[in-house]
Amino acid sequence: MPKGYRTRYVKKRRRERRQRWQLVLLYAVAPLVALGAVVGAYFLARALTATEQVDPDRGRMVLIVVGAEDDGQPAAGLALYDPVRRSYRFYTVPRALLLEGPQGEYVMAGDQMGTPALRRDLGRLVGVPLKDELRLSYRQLARIAGDTTLRITLERPVELRVDGAWRTYEDGIEVPADRLESLLAAEGRDGEDEDTMAQAAFAALLHAGALRTAEQRRAVVEESTAEVSDETRRAAAGRALTGLLSRPVDVARFPSEGKVSEGQFAFRPDRSTVMTDITRLAPGYAARYTILIRNGTGEAGIGGLVHQRLAVLDAALPSPANADSFDYDRTEILAGSDALAVAEDVRAILGRGVVLSGEQLPARTLVVIVGADLQVRDLQ
Repeated sequence: MPKGYRTRYVKKRRRERRQRWQLVLLYAVAPLVALGAVVGAYFLARALTATEQVDPDRGRMVLIVVGAEDDGQPAAGLALYDPVRRSYRFYTVPRALLLEGPQGEYVMAGDQMGTPALRRDLGRLVGVPLKDELRLSYRQLARIAGDTTLRITLERPVELRVDGAWRTYEDGIEVPADRLESLLAAEGRDGEDEDTMAQAAFAALLHAGALRTAEQRRAVVEESTAEVSDETRRAAAGRALTGLLSRPVDVARFPSEGKVSEGQFAFRPDRSTVMTDITRLAPGYAARYTILIRNGTGEAGIGGLVHQRLAVLDAALPSPANADSFDYDRTEILAGSDALAVAEDVRAILGRGVVLSGEQLPARTLVVIVGADLQVRDLQ
């Protein structure tokens, strides 16, 4: 047999054997491919048709004022839902908090508690109208904790005028819930003492309320909101109070700093912290400007730090992303035609960067490209 023929014959046998194995493999894999296609189509259809799960508490902010006409001095706090932590925060509103009226005049929050003016002026300070308010008597407030004794933990000693006499209270005091009015309505040597007691008392009250049974909490929420005439606002107040009693709550003073001016003590609002901690979480917040942050160096974490620094500005801040390259030597701040003033604010906050015209950007949009001149240590 010629050598050429033998070679062709062997190659032919190998080719036929390979084709048979390929055919067997195809028959074996085909059902798996079909099954994968069906499963993939199923999950794709579910993803496209699934209803988005909406957090019912998202955008919840309610002003709570305690003290009826026949009670002592009123007290107030702001309940705000934090969608990141999925829990509520509670900010005490000191009576010595300095607010601005409609004409720019200065007013004390304590002079407005129990009137619509407090909700109006506090909303002006936050930058978003306060639509929902819950008013409680001190008797109703005590029922949140039930028939129990509250243990109040104070950060420092405070001096209050209670029942006509000045008394000093230190850490670990115990008081029946129905005697809470004597502490919350008491006059302090200054606003610091009053608000320190208010923070500790509200924290103890909410903690005690959260320890009650679900049925007891539900009953006290229904009782506390029964007098809210508007159904929508009653539902909002009910959800807020339910949230305050559902899990541990951070209690803090409304962002402000105590100062004495012309012999009078007042808490002056910390507007930067108000913006970062309250306004950005408030329902209905809509920033006029948008700032896009781009990492132009590749240094890990620097975009997030810039994001934190710029949170004090009244601007939407989407999550940072990478720039088109990592070889930017200098930070660039590109500004739309109506955003040059904000761009200068960005430069002042970062302490770096050159402001450039962003001709292709929307009028109120800025792009911050972080360059090598801005280091992580500069932002910490």
